[in-house]
Amino acid sequence: MPTNLTASSATFARRRRPVTAHPANPRLAPEAAALSAYAPRTLADAALIEPVARAYHYLDVVQDAYVKGGEPRLLQSYNNESELMTTAFVYDNALAVLAWLANPTIANVRRARLAGDALLWAQAHDEAYSDGRLRQAYAAGPMQFYGGGPYFPGLRGANGKAAHLWPFGFGGSSTGDMAWAGLALAQLYVDTRIGKYLDGAVAVGRWIADQRSPYHFGGYHGGLQADGETTQKWASTEHNIDAYALFDLLGKLTKDRVWNTRAEVAAAFVRAMWNRAGGHFWTGTLGGNNGEDPDAINVANVPEDVQTWELLGFGDSRYDSAVDWATGNLWNTDGSVSGVTYSSQVRVSRDGVPGSSLPHTCDAVWLEGNSHVALALLQRDARGDAVLARQLLQETVRAQQSLGAGQTVGRTSDAQDGKLANPAEGGTWTGTPLPAAGGIVAATNPFDTGFEFGYFASQHVGATAWFLMAAQNFNPYR
Repeated sequence: MPTNLTASSATFARRRRPVTAHPANPRLAPEAAALSAYAPRTLADAALIEPVARAYHYLDVVQDAYVKGGEPRLLQSYNNESELMTTAFVYDNALAVLAWLANPTIANVRRARLAGDALLWAQAHDEAYSDGRLRQAYAAGPMQFYGGGPYFPGLRGANGKAAHLWPFGFGGSSTGDMAWAGLALAQLYVDTRIGKYLDGAVAVGRWIADQRSPYHFGGYHGGLQADGETTQKWASTEHNIDAYALFDLLGKLTKDRVWNTRAEVAAAFVRAMWNRAGGHFWTGTLGGNNGEDPDAINVANVPEDVQTWELLGFGDSRYDSAVDWATGNLWNTDGSVSGVTYSSQVRVSRDGVPGSSLPHTCDAVWLEGNSHVALALLQRDARGDAVLARQLLQETVRAQQSLGAGQTVGRTSDAQDGKLANPAEGGTWTGTPLPAAGGIVAATNPFDTGFEFGYFASQHVGATAWFLMAAQNFNPYR
């Protein structure tokens, strides 16, 4: 139990299965010895000590890429060369907070608070709303949009408000992203007992509670579109798992039973998405495209995350076979790295990846998914689960060691505050080299998820944070 938890707060500590403590190894290789300060207290596998330390170092470097010291700040989600420039997705930053709290040293809790405080600042300084929402993404540092578009100095825009990235279409608010931000803030409250974090989480929860779906399967719909006003008609199984976990935690922390009622709305939707014949969950309902029926289930593409997140967020043994469906139906091998891919549609041949000229890779491995599955297996702890979990984590380490080299983060040589700008227009994306074998790339090769977006072999805060949580058998939902 973290030493900064009071006796009364111990009840709400995240539950973890016992694992063996591994003190820092005094015989680390000289080049790794400097990483001993990052050594975790507990690990699912002793062989992960150096990969985990390198991953923590990567998160720290990314957090300090534009701002250092005690100023609240967000982490740029991907490397500079990703063409998303300094985009800081709320989901990725929530995961970074939780990854630091998985090993709650004084230094890690401090870093978690810096990112949490940045989320609170953005929540309180939206340019148009004061309803508890967060936008999909903000600017972590200076960036110039393509074609002479708007310039963003960083999280604090020129107008003193939170600089959400509307030119990229990131002005909307996703129910799932909001729930993850709420979980991160609530867990910060658990570890620190500082009331502003619980207040922020409650504000997030109230915003989600207002997103009740009026359609047949109920639950909470996908959130608000990029204009910040238009309601999504579809509802996501993943989002409702996230909302359930947040509401369940808020119920424990506030003792207000209304959160239990709200949690049941989400739980009912998740149960309705169970496909008993197939042994998996459907992704949710339709309604994202013109002419689609929001009263109908989307059966065209089955994703990995809902199969494993149900076990992490609900822990209902009736649905344990969903994890086995993921390992049995989404397993890929791409070069030297094996693991799961994003969804059933990834394995279907198609041309390019949305928003890119790169070809789609049917055999690509989604590294974040490897960690989802590994953690679900560790938490389930059935026969053979720990062995497969360790294999998935070692496959991710293989990717950490072999993919993403030469990528950079942070300010460039541009005279205007080192901003990132399109090289085709005279700018540059080259910043400071990222630590060797530190961050986890999002994917082994580019692929189309089948949901109108793709992943690439770019070092990714989200994938790295999930690896850190899985390697330490830390369930961020509980």
